[in-house]
Amino acid sequence: MDPQITRRTGLTAAALASATTAVGLPAAAFAEGDPAPDKDDSSRRSARSAPSWSHGEGHRHPWDRRPSGRTLHEATPQSVGLDPAVLEELPGILRAGLEVDPARFSGASVLVASQAGIAVEHADGYALRWKNASEQLPEDQWVQARTDTLYDLASISKIFTATSVMQLVEEGSLALDDPVASHLPSFAEGGKGQVTVQHLLTHTGGLPATLGLYSDYPDVPSRIDAALTVAPDAPPGTAYVYSDLGLIALGLVVEKLSGQGLDEYVRKHITEPLGMSETMYNPPAELRDRIAATEYIEYYGELVHGHVHDENAYSLGGVAGHAGVFSTAKDLAVFAQMFLGGGRYGDARILEPQTVQEMYTDRIAEITGVGGDRRGLGPELEAWFYHAGLTSPYSGTHTGFTGTSLVIDPLTDTIVILLTNSVHPTREWSSTSETRRGVSTCVAHALGIVPEEVREGWHAGDEDSTTATLSAAVDLPAAGSGGGSREGSEGSGSGGGSGDPEQGPTVLLDLFTHLETAYDVLAVEASADQGSTWAPLAGTLEARHQQPIAVPDGQITGWGRRRRWQGAFPLVDGEEAMSGEVELRLTLTTDRATRGLGAWVGRIRVTDGKRDVLDTARTEDREHVVAEGWTRGE
Repeated sequence: MDPQITRRTGLTAAALASATTAVGLPAAAFAEGDPAPDKDDSSRRSARSAPSWSHGEGHRHPWDRRPSGRTLHEATPQSVGLDPAVLEELPGILRAGLEVDPARFSGASVLVASQAGIAVEHADGYALRWKNASEQLPEDQWVQARTDTLYDLASISKIFTATSVMQLVEEGSLALDDPVASHLPSFAEGGKGQVTVQHLLTHTGGLPATLGLYSDYPDVPSRIDAALTVAPDAPPGTAYVYSDLGLIALGLVVEKLSGQGLDEYVRKHITEPLGMSETMYNPPAELRDRIAATEYIEYYGELVHGHVHDENAYSLGGVAGHAGVFSTAKDLAVFAQMFLGGGRYGDARILEPQTVQEMYTDRIAEITGVGGDRRGLGPELEAWFYHAGLTSPYSGTHTGFTGTSLVIDPLTDTIVILLTNSVHPTREWSSTSETRRGVSTCVAHALGIVPEEVREGWHAGDEDSTTATLSAAVDLPAAGSGGGSREGSEGSGSGGGSGDPEQGPTVLLDLFTHLETAYDVLAVEASADQGSTWAPLAGTLEARHQQPIAVPDGQITGWGRRRRWQGAFPLVDGEEAMSGEVELRLTLTTDRATRGLGAWVGRIRVTDGKRDVLDTARTEDREHVVAEGWTRGE
């Protein structure tokens, strides 16, 4: 056994080391759904296709970062492009999570930074409040959460492990296509000889999600052996399964190649160079009063407070590739700013810029498909369930089971950190993602991601499990019958659409959409038989400096490139142009967990080929639009 591995035995908690039976043991923390809860795929399947937003960007890749060395500083919201009035909603979002019954968390700390300026630091609730799962401590023993409270980061620890792996790749000690077994020979057992380092970083190695290492194995060596020799569930590169075991193995690879414990390696090569003095594994006892308590474990009769919550990490001595790191919001922001700085922070170079870009470039879309998970080399990408209003194909990074999350938006150089102890006093209450979404979406609105030009239009799509319709009826002449003009009408001829009216009857829409890909969908339809049947309207979306986006089935979903689009949807049913009384309908359907900014319709025009028969820029025409489930801006 490697000496760097056997040293863990001395760190292992006696209660876990002596456990010989699983009776009464808690289920592994992972089992509750870290990183994301499963979703019903019915709405995903209902989206026949999704527009491709992947091409036509008018700038270089957002993660093609120059090594700036920029460091964080205190800033006013206005100075870094954030609306302070919108950010004032953040304390209320945290407070709502504390006051719901049961509470989503006991205490919380939120930090928002943009353009390297820290614009918000706020804490609420209690780092320590509960004696056990049903009994509170005496009130004089409650400890308020503060902005410098240390939280168990849980699976955000995986990003520290991934960064360590990529440093070893840069120095040539390791390659992404190395078989893991070439460094840890026992890993080859069970037919895993072809599983590579990249497979484990992207959770495509075919490994199971987790094992009960803490409950089913008596000591550290047997737990490590079980993690490494586990039988795979699928061939490598064929399925995405979020696996703690893969990161445990990568942590052991770091130890083997560096000759250091993972905690020592991370301290020497990441946290110390970055000045992250309050980020660590196994925090010392003197810091306990500043550490947020986590769960009361009935089996052990103790409240987890001051050591890692994850059972497997605890059973490995508190240091593992998948969990174990403690930090404050401000320290974690330094780590995030390093990525935005192309791998540099101040004078410290942690990674090369190209390595950062590789880490934040998706590697699994071909496996997971439209609306599926996205992963880089460690970071989680395009994670609607907590990136929410900040979601894009480039947004990262990770969540943690204890109620933590780190979001980095490279499009605006924005960092959003939410640290909570959502499992205090029990994981049964844990439901942090609603607050995560609220925080991220609030920041998105403060950044002005929704274009001002559409904010006075109709808006829908920010409520769960709803169907909202926006409809209007128009009279269209038969083909070849001609039509008059309406020159001089209010607002006519100024913006509001694309396409050539001479091509036939067309719906022209001024749109902004930000909808969870394939789960929340805006459908453009028309009916020529008084609503008995509806035909989807294929069309095209255009915006300045962007390649046109085809919408072949009239369904719009996805992040929309944060652009205001002009859509042209010819009014045809099959090959025939519609005529007579035609009803137009925009239907926005959301699934059980809405995670985007929704959709805005700023202006609706319908042309019969020669004139506008409907234009909502005209006051009288706006009155003909029926909105059910849509609200109109002011």
